[in-house]
Amino acid sequence: MPRVKIDSIELQYEISGYGPPVVFINGLTMDLNGWLLQVEPFSRRYRILRYDCRGQGGSDKPDTEYSQELHAEDLHGLMEKLEIARAHIIGLSNGGMIAQHFALSYPEKTGALVLVDTCSYVDTLLGLVITSWIKSAEAGGGELRYDVALPYLFSEEFTKKNLDRMMAMKEINMALNPVKSVVNLSRASRGHDLRDRVSGIEAPTLIIAGEEDILVPVKYSRILREKIKNSTLVTIKHCGHVPPIEKPDEFNQIVMRFLKDHDHLL
Repeated sequence: MPRVKIDSIELQYEISGYGPPVVFINGLTMDLNGWLLQVEPFSRRYRILRYDCRGQGGSDKPDTEYSQELHAEDLHGLMEKLEIARAHIIGLSNGGMIAQHFALSYPEKTGALVLVDTCSYVDTLLGLVITSWIKSAEAGGGELRYDVALPYLFSEEFTKKNLDRMMAMKEINMALNPVKSVVNLSRASRGHDLRDRVSGIEAPTLIIAGEEDILVPVKYSRILREKIKNSTLVTIKHCGHVPPIEKPDEFNQIVMRFLKDHDHLL
């Protein structure tokens, strides 16, 4: 996959389709292949950009302090290099945190905004979960970190049906997520706090929440809905933290319908 240099690092990315631009921002330990179930339907209408944030997938993983603001700056640089003047922005979990920062810093580059199972700030319980991921990675490496994180990601029913496949993905996930990268990404995520600024988001915003998300419960999405004036909240039943993988057809339909109503912004 192609890579492009943004200041001192290189980011891996993939572009598919033609039409108005749409950017997908990964969750914490995802790579751009986490959006594979969105590529075919979205690329029929849109030019979609998937990329790995610094510390993820095939992008550089400098052992320095990260922040969500820095990730947003990286995305801005990537769009500049790829000559994307304005795009719809879709962010999942940690990617949704980055998307909020981007929408606040670059409203002129943000069309519609889609925030998926994310939050405007990390409260006490979520902070403790993220801390447990950091400590498990430092104490037991990628394998222990994966085992500790896995129960938080999907609904119980989906996990039952797909547990063997999830466990088979462990080696790949460990290879893509070195311990130092996971720690740097997680610390940045834990420090996310836009509770006093998120109401400044001007982009029309769709907020999506998996009804059975135990990592970022629906209450966080309700807070986003209350704070962002031009926003709508949709919950997906029988779904955990990762609707694009667990409920791809329903997720794709909801998001595509929303984006089509706002393509005039691009």
